[in-house]
Amino acid sequence: MSSSPGTAAIERLQDSVVDGRSENIRYRQNQLQSLHASLRDEAGDICAALAKDAQSSSADVEVEYYMAMDAVRHFYDSLNFAEEHSKEYAVTHGRDNATRRLGVGLVVIRPTSHTRFYSIITPLAAAISAGNCVVVELQDTILQLDSVLRKLLPATLDINTFCLTKTITDSSILETALLVDQTSTISNSKSSLANQLLSSTTTRAVAIVDRTADIQAAAKAITNARFSFGGTSPYAPDLVLINEYVKQEFFEACSKYATLAFAKESAARKVSGNQSEETRKAVKDAEDRKQVSSFGSNEFKLIDILDRSTPLMDMKISGRYLPIATCSGLVDAIFTQQFENPLLAGYFFADPGSAKYLAHHLPCHISSLNQIPVQLLVGPAAPLAHDADYLYRYSKAMFSVARPQYIEPLPAAFIMAGDLLSGVGGKKITPSAIRALAVQPLKPTGQPKNEQLGFFEAGFLTMASITLFGFLPIMGYTTWITSRKVIELAMRWRHP
Repeated sequence: MSSSPGTAAIERLQDSVVDGRSENIRYRQNQLQSLHASLRDEAGDICAALAKDAQSSSADVEVEYYMAMDAVRHFYDSLNFAEEHSKEYAVTHGRDNATRRLGVGLVVIRPTSHTRFYSIITPLAAAISAGNCVVVELQDTILQLDSVLRKLLPATLDINTFCLTKTITDSSILETALLVDQTSTISNSKSSLANQLLSSTTTRAVAIVDRTADIQAAAKAITNARFSFGGTSPYAPDLVLINEYVKQEFFEACSKYATLAFAKESAARKVSGNQSEETRKAVKDAEDRKQVSSFGSNEFKLIDILDRSTPLMDMKISGRYLPIATCSGLVDAIFTQQFENPLLAGYFFADPGSAKYLAHHLPCHISSLNQIPVQLLVGPAAPLAHDADYLYRYSKAMFSVARPQYIEPLPAAFIMAGDLLSGVGGKKITPSAIRALAVQPLKPTGQPKNEQLGFFEAGFLTMASITLFGFLPIMGYTTWITSRKVIELAMRWRHP
């Protein structure tokens, strides 16, 4: 029985993985050159498709296109022929190649709908730069962008190392491939598999605004993040905790900046806001229960949370809704509310010391102080089970595995251990000599210490000192008063 076209294409890629076709650095450079050139040539069609699919403003479209092209350039620039060639042949010249990495082989990309162009192109470029064969899943949809990419990508990239297909359900393929799933609903990074890059669509981003913050700057950054791209970015703040002393000023600033932003291109944005039925219903239910009050326009709403028991305190928000709750201070903001561990992102607006305190005590995959970077708003959520790439969401290392090569002589300590085991050390390398080396003390830390006092003894003396210094003034005052009384009585006795 003959295989389907999609299966045949994947089998062709699997053969290329075995052949190592995509490992050659010149091949990877040429593929990224070709990709970048095609995306440049089709810029008009791509941006027109983005605008039609998302009904976004021209600013949203151009930012997404720019960020995607910058990602391709970044991964292309990461390929240094002279450096990689030197590393490849390092062992032939007696040098270790300890940082050697190889592509994982086959990569499957399952893209999200948010900023779909960036979400496809960035992991594609990262996977190619790491030396992989790539499959991109595209469904039969009415999206204009998908139609453009169906024509562009197969004509641009080598059919032996790239193909498009519908959703892959064959476990034999997924078990041997690296799956980049940007549509996952995982909420805990521990559930991620080693061969998956899972982007959680349910993990939240939270902003905290302290009374020491620049309120105007915080409001501008938060409203821009929440309302850009139709409010669909996974990194848009899902909840804002604002210090109660600056609540009124913050609300007024948010209203001002949101109104100014939507006034610029109201025609383009008119139909794209508040599109999430789940979030809309949750807001309506909370209003009916008097848990929140909201104000704004048809394009955006600021949600003033009056009752912290509302489900909005724990929801992943989609659309142009901004839930805002008050807190009494830093401790209240961190410890009163139950957050995911970790949050997808934490945005902390405060003076440097207070912002550091917030970032230290609230576990976040990414913490950003006094800013919400634009690059976070474009693309999917970063895979929680891996180190976050702050600039490009994906790194070349995510698509490769370590395969170090060693040839240089071992350090002296290890050579001695080997000589003892093999018996070639003679009388110089004995068990007692190895033991003497093993029990040598560590280097001192360099900090001053009192060797006579332990931890508890030092604590006792500290408390005793505090008590004594508090008691002495009282004792001295009492002694002085008593002495005066005694002298007065003595004087009266001598002079009746």
